[in-house]
Amino acid sequence: MKRFFLLVFLFSFTAFSQNYLVDYKFSIVDNKDEYGIIGFSITRLITNKTESLTLSKNIDTTAIINGKDEPHIQEASPFAVSQYKNFIDGKRFSRTLFPKYNLKDENYTIPWKIEKSFKTILGYNCQKATGSYRGRDYICYFTEDIPIQSGPHTFDGLPGLVLEVMSLDKAIVFKAITIEETNEKIYNPFDQDKKEYISWEEFVVAYKGYFEKMSNYKPEEDIEFVVPNRSIEVYFTK
Repeated sequence: MKRFFLLVFLFSFTAFSQNYLVDYKFSIVDNKDEYGIIGFSITRLITNKTESLTLSKNIDTTAIINGKDEPHIQEASPFAVSQYKNFIDGKRFSRTLFPKYNLKDENYTIPWKIEKSFKTILGYNCQKATGSYRGRDYICYFTEDIPIQSGPHTFDGLPGLVLEVMSLDKAIVFKAITIEETNEKIYNPFDQDKKEYISWEEFVVAYKGYFEKMSNYKPEEDIEFVVPNRSIEVYFTK
């Protein structure tokens, strides 16, 4: 009997602590006006049931967007940490670029609606869910074959791992391209920083101030500064 309980304990612990590594192809093509951005990258998610670590790298890209004369050119970059999430306490940690802050986001939960629509992604049976998040509406597909409530960026909280996300305006797309079990460790790299954290709401206020400052900046040379008002999230509307 003791041996039986020991085996059950070991099996449960192993299943609970299993880490997965998922690579997603990510694109943001938001060029309806001058305040959106364009970018192409690989998002790497290392995750288990309690936490996740995300890294990203740009990929070499030369693309003609919507028939424009000048191509969008982007050089490749190495993987760099972009965020950490703790599912137990519902917190997301990241570092903003402009201005540079350490962000602790505690209000990113998406109220999903699960629908009776299915498709196969990388051999996994996936179910459709829809939801709204900070200025955009989304469709995503998750698989209960991997019962981890995780996914790229903030797209988690469903009964299984999220493998595909697309905004209805088609500006934002995440598509899983590989999935594997991994022994890579998950940790919070932002704990090593001595900077204080700001909330999402504080970041939006700070970013709007930065946006207005740069938009009103008049250099001596004939140069125009254009600062986006949105990325995946819509920070504010013009």
